[in-house]
Amino acid sequence: MTTDEDTDHEDLLELLLRHLLSGDDLDELCEEAGLPVLMDSTGVPVYVREVVAYGDAGVMTLNRGVVIRLSDGSEFQLSIVAYRRTDSPVQVRPPSTSG
Repeated sequence: MTTDEDTDHEDLLELLLRHLLSGDDLDELCEEAGLPVLMDSTGVPVYVREVVAYGDAGVMTLNRGVVIRLSDGSEFQLSIVAYRRTDSPVQVRPPSTSG
């Protein structure tokens, strides 16, 4: 592990949210979590059409976050707001290269 003063918790969480919400169909995520599946007016499962960082979506805020656009036309914002920060430096480990 190395210390990285440029690593930002908000950056990492934003990237992780984009990855998690873009990787699977919404209906599969709901089923895995034991939650109801959203259906559109024609009976087709609603899916995540796009997940965009606030900066790329033109959201006027100093917060970090993502805009989630669904196939039924709905849009949601998920903000990442720091509540408390650690005083110690952040440690980072490069991602595993094993497949």
